[in-house]
Amino acid sequence: MNTAQLAALIAAVFFAAGVCVAAYALIKLARLLSEATRVLSGSREQTDLLVRQAQAAIDRTNEQLDRTDAITANMNEVSANVAELTEHVSTLAGLGRALAAGPVGKVAAVTYGVRHAVGMRRGGVTGVPAAPAVSVPGPGDGAAGRPALRPGAAQMTGRQVR
Repeated sequence: MNTAQLAALIAAVFFAAGVCVAAYALIKLARLLSEATRVLSGSREQTDLLVRQAQAAIDRTNEQLDRTDAITANMNEVSANVAELTEHVSTLAGLGRALAAGPVGKVAAVTYGVRHAVGMRRGGVTGVPAAPAVSVPGPGDGAAGRPALRPGAAQMTGRQVR
């Protein structure tokens, strides 16, 4: 074997090794491309799902806005009705003031006074509730301004009633 044949053999071995390395790299590249394709298709499906969910949320929001518009229209109608009611009430209040300050109110006041005076003279019930009994504190008594207790009623402090 001469040097030319040895050089050709070495070149052929290196060429075969290079072809093997290139084939290995191409196989890895093909796997990488298939994996990238799979990831992209999965992300496309997720994106489509996300877009559908966003569209559903937008549709629900539009429905709620339509309902809100209807409620707002009803509230405007209610506000107009309340304004009209307020006008009627103020008119009635003016009529009530006119009646109370006029002759009808004066007659009602005189009638009440006469009925009260007659009731007091007869000693009967006048239609006015009696004021509750209030004890007047004596010297050394700490119950200033408190209502009198019924006989036999216990106090909250646990002391006995005198």
